[in-house]
Amino acid sequence: MSSNPWQAGDFGRIAPSTTIVGELLCDEIPVYAMQRVLDIGCGSGNTAMAAARRRAEVTAIDPVARLMEAGRERAAVEKLEIQWRQETAEALPFDDGAFDLALSTFGIIFSTDPAMAISEAARVLAPNGRFAFTSWTEGGLIDRLFEATDPASRAWGRRKDAQALLASHFSKVTVIDRTLFVRAPDSSRWLAGMKMFLAPVVLAYEKLSPDKAAKLDEQLLALGDAFPLAPNGTFFVKVPYLEFHCESPRLS
Repeated sequence: MSSNPWQAGDFGRIAPSTTIVGELLCDEIPVYAMQRVLDIGCGSGNTAMAAARRRAEVTAIDPVARLMEAGRERAAVEKLEIQWRQETAEALPFDDGAFDLALSTFGIIFSTDPAMAISEAARVLAPNGRFAFTSWTEGGLIDRLFEATDPASRAWGRRKDAQALLASHFSKVTVIDRTLFVRAPDSSRWLAGMKMFLAPVVLAYEKLSPDKAAKLDEQLLALGDAFPLAPNGTFFVKVPYLEFHCESPRLS
């Protein structure tokens, strides 16, 4: 399988801070026991594990084997049964109608071919199946971080643009506004973590000369410092994100 940008960094070190996103998604959709669930772009397993805790039959896919290995280890601790497969969102190796639910938390939004990835998600769903995923809201901290380092994924934060693409594959699309809290001792240590572990940021810095890297540091630290601090003076940012719920996949 070809190299994937998310081989860079170590997203597994960041993923635990977003565990609540998968838990909320699985309750809102909701996930029922014995449902056939596909987690697309599972990373280190947050959402796959959330669905498995609800007694679903879960298949988790991601193009990066190293991230899934971390997920296997985490799931083993809880004795959760999940099928892990190294696959891409743009070419799902499953039959039409193979799943009741497809889920993705900040995974499918990084697809190299968004239209194909959404088409594939719709294809593998049963006629009454549902697809739910999350993206970073336009203008929030993480969206603006990607604006400076990986602009391609930002289209999913523009609600109308995303709904237009989804409407061609699903009969009903609704959006829920959510908030995730990002914490760090201070903005400099928040940025240090992003530069060390978050693949798009790691790769963006690798391409820069020392002078340009220093300028990007200034830009991103200014971004972090623009938000109010917690009462104890630490870095604490309310980051908005969108939860998309898509129902009744359209027949091709």
